[in-house]
Formats: sequence, C-alpha cells, structure tokens
Amino acid sequence: MTYESKWNAPFSYVDEVKPDQQDQKSRLKYGIINDDQYVYITLKTKDPTTIQNILGSGLKISFSPEGQKKEGYYLLFPVVMKEDRKALKRIDTDLPNSLGLDLLLDSYNKEALWKDKEGQHSINLVVPDGSIKSHIAMDRNGELTEQIAIPFSLMDVNTKEGSMLGVNIKVDGQSSQSGFSPRIGIGLGGGIGMGGGMGVGIGSGNGYGSRYNGNDRNVDIRLEVQLARAN
Repeated sequence: MTYESKWNAPFSYVDEVKPDQQDQKSRLKYGIINDDQYVYITLKTKDPTTIQNILGSGLKISFSPEGQKKEGYYLLFPVVMKEDRKALKRIDTDLPNSLGLDLLLDSYNKEALWKDKEGQHSINLVVPDGSIKSHIAMDRNGELTEQIAIPFSLMDVNTKEGSMLGVNIKVDGQSSQSGFSPRIGIGLGGGIGMGGGMGVGIGSGNGYGSRYNGNDRNVDIRLEVQLARAN
C-alpha cells in the first residue's frame, strides 16, 4: 500500500514521529517521516503475540529505493542470539515490569545488523557515529516501541530525485546468528501462543517454526513510501 511520509521539520525525530497507521493483522502501528538526509520509522504495539514475535525473532526492515534492486538493503533489529532466547525463557512473567526484560532490551539496544551492497555488517549502537540509529523499549503499560533512523546516503538515495521508497517490515522467522527458528512463549497476557509457561517451545528447522508462520499475528507489512520534500 502507498504511504505518504511527512517532512521532519521543524520538529525533532524523537518527539514527533507518531504512528498514524496500523497493520490490522499484527496490530503493529507505524509512522514514517523524512528530511533530506534521513528516513525515520517508529513502530508501536501492545499486542502480546506480536511483541513475543519481535522479541523472539527480531524485526527485519527492508528497503527498496526507486530504480534499485528490490530489498537491496535491510536492517535487522533487535538481533536475537541463542543467549537471548535462553534469557527470554528465564524472564519473569510479570511483564512489562520485569528487570529481566529491561536487561534484555538493554542488550538488544547495543547492536543491529545492516545489509547493503557490501554485505551484512554489525553496527555498534552504543557509540554514536552519525549513521544508523535504532532503539527498542517497553513502557509500563506494556507497549513496545521501536524507533529507527537510516541515512539516505547509505542507500544511494537522492531525495531530490527519487520520490518512492519500498519498505517491508517483517518478523523474519530466522535468527540471524543460528539455524533455529525461535518461537518463544513468554507468557505475555497469560497463555499467549504456546501456553502461559515460559519458553515452552523453540522450534528448529522447518518443524514448529514453519507451522507458526501461519499465525494471524505474523508481521509482514509492505509499503510504497512517497518521500516528503521540503516546501
């Protein structure tokens, strides 16, 4: 579907990217703004199963600049390692007021993976280098927020020329660092997914993971973004 981005001026990204659309399947809300240097995306959801999917597998946000290779660039964030899945199994079911969850999100906010024409790179999010910014958090009301900022220069996009940017937001279903398809029940909201227990199933290969992909909460949002221009 077509989405019209808004111009990022004169306000700042952190304060003003308010999601104005919602994917009905995953109940993931999204908002996109841009200036002449960055595209900014904010994602929010309170849906327990969608939160479970994002924390257990990470979100892959792919970009298809006009006239370039389809999904030639992507950001994978959060990066879910085997250790993260073990941590998820141990997290207290009292979410979102969980110290374990806070520690997990803190670890997620340290790195992301970026794929471009040179291949896949690990990005240190702790040391600001003026390029990609990415952050995930959960508030006390159980709403998960993910914010990202991608420089157009990393995608060879000239905002004066290219007006459309394909964006695909999805739970990839494959951890970037292992051969598993992590599907973790962390008991959000009581008995979500695979029962109320903690970590009651981690699917591997094409077993449980592939069946789970039929879940009606699966995140797969495809947008044709009309980039905004300065007046």
